Amino acid sequence: MTLKEIASKPEAGPITFTDPETRRCPFPAYHRLREEAPVYKDPVSGNYVLTRYRDVRQAAMNTKTLSCKTGVIQTRKSSISELVDKMFEEQGYLPMDTLVTNDPPSHRTYRALVDKAFSRDKVLGLEPQIAKAVEDLIDGFIDKDEIDFFDAFAMRLPLTIFTEILGVTDRDIDKFKRWNDQSLETSNPALSPERELELVPAVIALQQYLAKNVERVRAEPDDSLLSTLVHAEIDGRSLDMRELISILWLLFLGGGETTANALAGGMKILIENPHLADEIRDDDGKLDAFVEEVLRTQTPATVMFRRATTDMEIGGVPIPEGSIVETRFGAANLDPDVFPDPEAIDLDRPNSRTHLTFGAGIHMCIGNQLARGELRAAFRQIVTRMENFRATRGEDSYAYTTTYVAYGLTQLWMAFDRRG
Repeated sequence: MTLKEIASKPEAGPITFTDPETRRCPFPAYHRLREEAPVYKDPVSGNYVLTRYRDVRQAAMNTKTLSCKTGVIQTRKSSISELVDKMFEEQGYLPMDTLVTNDPPSHRTYRALVDKAFSRDKVLGLEPQIAKAVEDLIDGFIDKDEIDFFDAFAMRLPLTIFTEILGVTDRDIDKFKRWNDQSLETSNPALSPERELELVPAVIALQQYLAKNVERVRAEPDDSLLSTLVHAEIDGRSLDMRELISILWLLFLGGGETTANALAGGMKILIENPHLADEIRDDDGKLDAFVEEVLRTQTPATVMFRRATTDMEIGGVPIPEGSIVETRFGAANLDPDVFPDPEAIDLDRPNSRTHLTFGAGIHMCIGNQLARGELRAAFRQIVTRMENFRATRGEDSYAYTTTYVAYGLTQLWMAFDRRG
C-alpha cells in the first residue's frame, strides 16, 4: 500500500500517540489532525501535538518560551528518577542536557564543540569509507534470491559508519542494534517504571563502551571524528567524560535507526515506483532530489519535544506553562499547504529541501550532512548494481517500528536482479 493510500484511510475514534498501532502507521492520524485539530491535546499523554508545517517550524525555532529541557529524552523525569539516577551515578554516567535537550546559552558551547568534529571537511573525508561500506554490504547479499533489506543493509550501514566515526575495531552490529533499540525506547512518554528500570542497564552498558573508546583516543589521538571531539577545546577547556558520553549517546541514536529507517523507506519507494531507479541512476541531481524526497516523506525522526516555560498560545490554542509540546515533523513534511500532492515522490519539487526532517534553527541535526551522504552513497550503488526491485511476501514483506520518536520499516523482504 502506497503512502497516499495509507494517508487517505480514515482514523476512527480519539487519537493518541501512546497507542503502538498509531505510531506504527501515523499518517491517517496526521491527516485528520491537520484538518480537524492541528494543535491537539493527546488524551492519554496530555502532550500538545502540532501537525501543521508553520506551527511545527515556529515551535522548533522558538527557544525562548519552548524549552528543550523537557524531562522526556535523555534527562528523563519519572516516578523512579531518584533510583535511576543512582544507578547511573554508581555504574555509568548520569545523563545531562547538552545538545538536543539543552537551551541557550550552554547549548551554544556544546554545539560549537561538536561542530568542530562534524565540519564539512570532516564529513567529506568519510565519503570513501561510506562508499566502501556500501560496496561491502551489497557484496554480501547481491547473489541471494531474497533478503530482508533492513537487516542485510539498512541497519548495518549507519552502525558500520558509527564504528568508523569512533575508530573502533569492534564491529558487533547486532549488539549496537540492541543498544539502539533500547535507548530509543527510553524516550516513550508512556514508558512504565518497570520497563524503565529494565532499560537502564542496557544504556549503562552502552555508556561504558563509549567511555572505553574515549579513553583510548585520549591516550592515543587519531584522525577519527571521536578523537576530534574528545580533543576539541572551547574557552580553553575540553569536555569531561560525562559531557562526552551524553553527546555520543545522542549521536549514536541520531545516526543509527533513523538513517536505517530512511534507507529502508527509500527502498520501499523504489519497489513501488520502478521508474525512479532509471531516473536517479545516471543523474546526480535526480539522486539528490530522491534523497530529499525520501527524507521528507519518511521522516524517520518523526517527533521532538518542548516544554512551555510560560502560558502561551499556538494556533489559537492555549498552552499552559509546563505543558509538553510535540513537534510532529512527520506530519509537517506532508502538509499540502507547503508541499502540493505531499505523498507523491516528485524529483522536480522546487522546495523539497525545506522539509523539517532534521529540525530547524539552532537544533538542526548536527549529523544531517552525514545522513545525506550515506543515503546518496547507498542508493547510487544500489541502482547501479541492481534493478527490478520487488517485495516478495506481499504486505507481510513489511514491518514497522512502534518507537515513540521514530517512524519506519524494521523489515523489508525483497528480491532484485543483478545488473550487468
